[in-house]
Amino acid sequence: MSIRNYAAALLLMAFSGAALADDYAAATAAAQKGDYAAALKLLKPLAEKGDARAQAELGAIYAVGKGVPADPKESLRWTKLAAEHGNAAAQANLGTMYLEGQVVQRDYKEAMKWNLAAAGQGVAAAQANVATMFYEGDGVPQDYKEAIKWMRLAAVQGDPESQLNLGTMYVVGQGVDPDALRGFMWTSLGLESLPMSLTEKKAAQDMAGKGLSAEDIAKAQAMAKKCKESKFKDCG
Repeated sequence: MSIRNYAAALLLMAFSGAALADDYAAATAAAQKGDYAAALKLLKPLAEKGDARAQAELGAIYAVGKGVPADPKESLRWTKLAAEHGNAAAQANLGTMYLEGQVVQRDYKEAMKWNLAAAGQGVAAAQANVATMFYEGDGVPQDYKEAIKWMRLAAVQGDPESQLNLGTMYVVGQGVDPDALRGFMWTSLGLESLPMSLTEKKAAQDMAGKGLSAEDIAKAQAMAKKCKESKFKDCG
């Protein structure tokens, strides 16, 4: 199981909220255009007044150094404030910091606390992190049933890495009875979007399809098509 790259996900997660205040809307628009200096100028006063969305976005900007030099301490400070104010993106980012030991010392207890908070608000990346911690037994007793529960939540939101991991768990029978068809289905769905070479994708597909007949594979492919067309609401 692997964890997504923290820095690559930060800005996408932090700038996903609906813009309500004029300054916030202008800052979000500036950031989307790549004008992070302008975004920073608008966000800082809002963040200092306690706006959790602005705090989360400041944390993201300082983390990746957009418009300002990267500043891990400032990133942590603003991310923590936003997380404490209930911002889901900041909670997920803070949980990832603790999980991977970025900016802060690795702390599985804090990682689980903040990832669970974000996962409960529907953040797929946090759900995947929680799943991985239960799968690996990081700071908690290893529990495949809990792992597959959280992995499935992330998978049905369209997270390809979680879909691939879920497929593997179905094939092997971790936390669930082995189900080769569902294993092949989820593996196929995950491989569609993951940045892997054709050779790597073929190897993963072959492994998931090992022992399946041509009729079984056709059935699993039809399941995958139905699942995707229903936006992961009808996946058997």
